[in-house]
Amino acid sequence: MGSLPDQAYVEEIPKLRSYPNIRTLGYVATHYAHKDIGAVLDEIETYAAWPRDANATQFRVDGIFLDETPSAYDAGAYQYLERAEQAVRNAATFNDRFVAHNPGFFSPSLLDSGTVLQESYLNLTDLTVVLEETFDKWLDKGTLGALQEHKIRRSQLAVILHSLPSLSKQVLDSVVGQVEEAADWLFLTDVKEADAYYHSFSGMFADVVAAVDEGPGTRSKRRKRA
Repeated sequence: MGSLPDQAYVEEIPKLRSYPNIRTLGYVATHYAHKDIGAVLDEIETYAAWPRDANATQFRVDGIFLDETPSAYDAGAYQYLERAEQAVRNAATFNDRFVAHNPGFFSPSLLDSGTVLQESYLNLTDLTVVLEETFDKWLDKGTLGALQEHKIRRSQLAVILHSLPSLSKQVLDSVVGQVEEAADWLFLTDVKEADAYYHSFSGMFADVVAAVDEGPGTRSKRRKRA
């Protein structure tokens, strides 16, 4: 199979891509721009070659999720990430040529500044994870306020929260509404084990999906009625 993943991926990724609300991304870690750029480009090319290697045009991803990207701006890191971005944009087999960054943290003061696009990597991405933290960190006033007051398009931002406590439907709806004020993309889980956040579905997954599907308009009307 060469550079192809397990057969389960070969069979299931085309099924996922048949849904209009699913975007599939290949995972590449950059180790905060310290990983050899040649290795990063090779990994991107591995994903780009999947349709050819599998001899299946539907076995492809829509872009690349670059994990462990730097949060503080650096000219050298910008050039590094720009090379990775260009590799994704130039790969014809990526349907959307979608680029995501996950620094895990984005300085609240920078997020709200007028120079954010000049002092960050946002103009290299379609999506940036501005916070990947515990639920307790989300409740911090400094974190919550800055993430809800920025002027960046929310369609470009994501928030990942783990270690959520048990929440009632009303409280969960409220939390989802708060997160949606900061970012259009979100992932919430009550899983607390560091090596399991993203390798298992939490018991609250269906409730989170329902809260997101309900939408902010419905939540707002219900609050007014209450």
